Amino acid sequence: MGVMRKLSGGPGSRRAARAAAAVLAAAVASAGLVAAGGGAGAAAAAGHRASPGSGTVLGAGQAGARSAVPWRRVGPGWVLAEYWNGRYAAAGKAVAAPASLYLVDPAGGRYQLYRTAATTSPPVLVDWSGDKTRALLRTATAGGAEQVTLATGAVGRLRLAGQASVIGYSRPSGLNLLGWREVGSREQLARYSLTGAVTKILATGTDVGAGVYSGNGTTLAVGAARGVQLVSNSGAVIRSLPVAGTSCGAVRWWNSGTILASCLGTKGTAAVRVWLVPAGGGRPRALSLERAGDSGDLGDIGAWQLPSGLYFQGLGPCGTVQIFRQRANGSVTLVTVPHSSGNNRVLGAYQGQLLVQAPTGCSPTAALLWFNPSTRHEHTLLSSGVLGAVPYGLPDAGR
Repeated sequence: MGVMRKLSGGPGSRRAARAAAAVLAAAVASAGLVAAGGGAGAAAAAGHRASPGSGTVLGAGQAGARSAVPWRRVGPGWVLAEYWNGRYAAAGKAVAAPASLYLVDPAGGRYQLYRTAATTSPPVLVDWSGDKTRALLRTATAGGAEQVTLATGAVGRLRLAGQASVIGYSRPSGLNLLGWREVGSREQLARYSLTGAVTKILATGTDVGAGVYSGNGTTLAVGAARGVQLVSNSGAVIRSLPVAGTSCGAVRWWNSGTILASCLGTKGTAAVRVWLVPAGGGRPRALSLERAGDSGDLGDIGAWQLPSGLYFQGLGPCGTVQIFRQRANGSVTLVTVPHSSGNNRVLGAYQGQLLVQAPTGCSPTAALLWFNPSTRHEHTLLSSGVLGAVPYGLPDAGR
């Protein structure tokens, strides 16, 4: 999921009147917080079941083969990560390197599942299917994607119809794909087969932006000009969920009945804050405030409730993202991650820790680590080279 859909070459808004909504959708996507889903679909994933495996969880820093993965034990705390150590020379010449997919256990042991030939343009990890068996990667080709069967390393290539940009797998098992594209002056979310054919158009509008499915795949929360819309997996609008009369982007499901949304404030496009929006139509509740300029938090686009407090993914200067902890009075404190160069993206949470993709220099890649913001303890999973990572359980990871 760590792909900047609208900030790194993906299609963007064509109308100046939608600039604010585009900023919001881009911010949510840039934080890697856009998850996909949808339960119905053809049984195209049949036959891709992983072997149960008889291996054991490895110790920190230990490496194992694909055949040693204990698939029955894979669950919360496990992470699928993409590693690539390609570099760019000072003169701008690209340096090719293979890209690998690793399955990382809670102790920090890793299993290599897939490895490409050396490349200067690796596909980027987008999602991990809910049945644990497949990885979805986006390629540089318009509408292009790859699907890797994790138990065997077999890879299949596809292209989404209409050159749509793939967002992720359907939920709960990953029998379909969710894709986004721009059609004239409007945006469209649709469900696609695993071969790239359109199976159902789910939402069309000027502020659709991105969408997140409920864990059971029956409903989809999408951004709207005045809040969030709840859409069924058949494409029918179930209800509109207004939020303070402003444009929102759906971030993820906070729980089975509540959507976490990031919405524009009244002070302009930078004043973004997060809300809890009841899917049943109840009154939304703001989790964060519209921050003052001197707070350092230029807007909030994600949130995680840990035993040690409420933490936000906040917008920082120059297109960066940062981590903030909110006090009881609504003020925030910057949370720094030791040994990182800032721009820390939160990918999920588990047992009081945040899963952080933390840049360590000028490379386009980063370190991957579990970080306890209360004790400041770091548990490094991969020290560098991470292009993207997906914790087990999206879109519900993070509470």
